[in-house]
This record gives sequence, C-alpha cells and structure tokens, in this order.
Amino acid sequence: MSDQQTRLQQFLDEASIRNTIARFADSATRCDYSMFRSVWAEDGEFIIGSAPHGQHSKGSENNVALLRKLRADKDFFVQFALPGVIEINGDKAVTRTFVHEAARGPGEKFYRNHCIAFDQLQRAGVDWVFTVRSFQYIWLDTGHFAGTGFPLFPDA
Repeated sequence: MSDQQTRLQQFLDEASIRNTIARFADSATRCDYSMFRSVWAEDGEFIIGSAPHGQHSKGSENNVALLRKLRADKDFFVQFALPGVIEINGDKAVTRTFVHEAARGPGEKFYRNHCIAFDQLQRAGVDWVFTVRSFQYIWLDTGHFAGTGFPLFPDA
C-alpha cells in the first residue's frame, strides 16, 4: 500500500471511529437501543465509574440492559462527546473521549458530570465497535439545578 493509500485508510478509520463515538452519544441520549447495540462487539465491556458506586456490564445485550436501567424514569438525559486522540494499530484502536452528561429524574434527582471515556475498539467490516468503554469521572454534581427538560420526539 502506498503512503497516500495508507494515509487515506487512516483518515477513513478515524472518521469511522468518530462516528461510532457519535452514535453512542446519540443513541444514549435518544434511547435508541438498536443503535446502541450496534456500537458494541458481542463481548464488549461497559464500565462506568469505579467500585463501590460504579456500574459494569459485559456483552452487547447486557450493555443495552444497563443503558435501559440508567435511562429509566429520567425526565431528560443528554450526552455530549468530544473525541480526543485516536491511536490505530491494525484492526484495533484506542481513544480517549471527553464526555459531559446531564440528567434529571426520577423525581428530584439531578446528575451532571465531566468524564473521560477510555475506549478500545476493533474493526468490524468497514465500521468500528467498542470492545471496552470505561468512563472515569473528573467531576460529578448531584445537586439541584434549574431549567426545564423537554421530552424528545423520535419522529421530529
């Protein structure tokens, strides 16, 4: 493969990895469980925080179940993801993604955070999927905040 072809393939792989990261945030925000399942390797591992208050699941179906549990009874939830460095080595990649989330519910429960997702991905055809996604908090706030949450309309 020529240097130009190698650089083009790297560009395409990085774009596909950024798309996987964006699809994760979009599907988590909109409760699109089918899309959420599609970003995981069959045995992918989802880690949020650390013991004793962390959450952990392994396997695409268990990862979807964990998202369903986390999203249950929320008035709203939104995740913003800013992909950082992407390092590709053949059919495997590691990334760091900077994430901000905000949610309210059920009731008067509030949640905002900044974290880093330490990601491991593998090539799946022309796409990339997570083999490990581990969120480590930088800042967490569970205090009351003002504002109004509006439901998302899936067909809008």
